[in-house]
Amino acid sequence: MSDVSDPCPSDELQAVLDASGVVGAWAHDHWAGRLTLSGAFASLLGLDPDIAAGGVPIAAFLDRTHPDDRVRIESYLHAVGESGGPMEAEFRTLDSPAGGRRLLMRGRVERDADGGTVQGRGIAIDLTETRAASLHQTERLVNRMAEHAIALRTLADALRRPGLTKLVDGLMIEIGFELAQFLRDPKDERRH
Repeated sequence: MSDVSDPCPSDELQAVLDASGVVGAWAHDHWAGRLTLSGAFASLLGLDPDIAAGGVPIAAFLDRTHPDDRVRIESYLHAVGESGGPMEAEFRTLDSPAGGRRLLMRGRVERDADGGTVQGRGIAIDLTETRAASLHQTERLVNRMAEHAIALRTLADALRRPGLTKLVDGLMIEIGFELAQFLRDPKDERRH
């Protein structure tokens, strides 16, 4: 399998890659059942970068994938290996020195003239910050909705329209369910 070690991109290209969340490259030898990973990508998975640069069994990669995502990712890699073409797989990692991350492997699986799988290759993107920012934005929007619903409830009470008050109460319950998704269980918090 060809080497996917980090090339020496220009400073400008490296800045663009960093800003885009690109953390490395990968190559998948479907026949050998091995993945070759660049240093930063391997490190995010908690794999030794030197060993991963030479290729690791798919099982080693899957062992560093969140248990809830393993079967899906394994099945997807097998399916895209059979069909070829573009591929995109998002998954979570186990906690590693870099912490649990949300990563995206994007690339293409090439086929030979006979239609057999040759190799897949592509890039890995760290989506962790993007997902966290999106979640934070959603939480802020739901909080704003709650504030507006409280104001609507006050206005509905002032109008003395029980039907309208009942509708606003239903809205407030639904917003409460949305807000509940953002509550964190103290048992899940990391203790320092």
